[in-house]
Amino acid sequence: MIKFGEIMTKVGEVYKCEKCGNIVKVIESGFGTLVCCGEDMVLVEEK
Repeated sequence: MIKFGEIMTKVGEVYKCEKCGNIVKVIESGFGTLVCCGEDMVLVEEK
């Protein structure tokens, strides 16, 4: 169930892990946050 204020990734966004440098490009939208090395990944590029 979708809740008001939930974070949603969008197609084309690019996220980076500040610990290891891993980079992820979103190819399918979804709810929640991307996590790497136990921390939320940082949005570095929006489409």
